[in-house]
Amino acid sequence: MMLWQATLRPGFLWRVLGFAGAALASCSVLAEVQLYETGPSQDSSYLRFVNGSTQALEVEASASKVKLVLQPSSPASDFQPVRARSEIKGALLQGSARQDVALSVQPGEFATVLGVTDGKGALAVKVLREKPDSFNALKASIGFVNVDPSCTAAGLKVAGRDVALFENASGEAISRRMINPVVLSVQLVCGGQAVGAPLDLGQLQAGQRYSVFVVPSAQGARLVHSKDNVAN
Repeated sequence: MMLWQATLRPGFLWRVLGFAGAALASCSVLAEVQLYETGPSQDSSYLRFVNGSTQALEVEASASKVKLVLQPSSPASDFQPVRARSEIKGALLQGSARQDVALSVQPGEFATVLGVTDGKGALAVKVLREKPDSFNALKASIGFVNVDPSCTAAGLKVAGRDVALFENASGEAISRRMINPVVLSVQLVCGGQAVGAPLDLGQLQAGQRYSVFVVPSAQGARLVHSKDNVAN
């Protein structure tokens, strides 16, 4: 049985899914961190869950059925280290909707399991993978990905200015760039037109990574963002 536990910000203590019997602990349970070895020649692998919907989303372990709840106001868990190439099983739950999850994470890979709902309210799972290849202690790193097919040629601009951070993002590949650690608000652009209200990312921090997701909703494409924290 594979099981480890770690802290989920803010204040959640949880167990991350693992092969054939891993579990997520409820936020009220205090637990010590138990880490799996990765082997001396193997890079660590990391996994997180993100709620890309406007309702609470539950993550359920396949064996224990213990659940973690992600609220829209705090949609992302921390990245947690997992054993590379081990099978991870569970489910995302929202109301009566359920989507099973099964994946493995490669050495050095950061995987995001993103739960979204389409315009009709159907729950779907998107698995996004990234292998970070750069770090700059003086810059902030922003990633951008479009998982809403209705948003064509998705782009991200600095709010109130004609400055493009990303252009023509399509498919589900994460694009990433370095920027100065400034106070930043961004505007979603679909097909050359601004969509929705600007999103305030606040004060970006040097050496920190951030992700911005274009997700579907009943009102059309919208932005969800996270700070890419790695659990201690």
